[in-house]
Amino acid sequence: MYFKTFLAVASISLLFPAYLAAGPVSLPLTEKQLEALGKRVGKTYWVVAEENKKPVFLSSPSPSAPSFLAGAKESFEITETVGTSTQRPYYKVRFASGKEGYISVDSFLEELNFTIATQDPDRDQKKKSAKEVNEEKKREARIRAQPWPEHVKEAVLKRKAVLGMTMSETKMALGKPTRVVKLKPANPLIGGQEQWIYDSGPVLTFTNGMITRIQTIEARAE
Repeated sequence: MYFKTFLAVASISLLFPAYLAAGPVSLPLTEKQLEALGKRVGKTYWVVAEENKKPVFLSSPSPSAPSFLAGAKESFEITETVGTSTQRPYYKVRFASGKEGYISVDSFLEELNFTIATQDPDRDQKKKSAKEVNEEKKREARIRAQPWPEHVKEAVLKRKAVLGMTMSETKMALGKPTRVVKLKPANPLIGGQEQWIYDSGPVLTFTNGMITRIQTIEARAE
């Protein structure tokens, strides 16, 4: 807590040295300080929970105005700076939901990098999800372009194996098997046989390169 307080005071002192000299209401502000405030207008920030605490917003630019808390990970944009050189400055904000509110510059600077983040806390997960969606679209395009029967394409898209599927089609649907076991058929006229075994999937029997039997996970457990 002491370290957080130190950082908050340090950030305020860099932007508003006059605040430390005579407190946050020691006005007037200089044009340079007001200009520094305006540099955050148009930027987006995110609400994060820090030790179960969240920043407090106001319904109007007044310390006596009703307050409210934003949702965790909710984003907001600073739309303007409210106040003049002789008034306590506030940031007017608009949340992603469309709701508007205010937060004093003092509070904003104190909470910045603690309960107010400059980057989306879910950015890594969103990038991962977007990448997965893009890869799945490319996979679907590759499958649709194959000269396979339509029912085989649908099975491969769903990552399922069906009777009559070839080895290359099966690899596209399920990937490489965990193990491959060569079989000795009772009747040599049947042709070459082998089993593809997937640890968390089915056991597939191929005859002359095509699936002739599918043993599901449920059947394997019986």
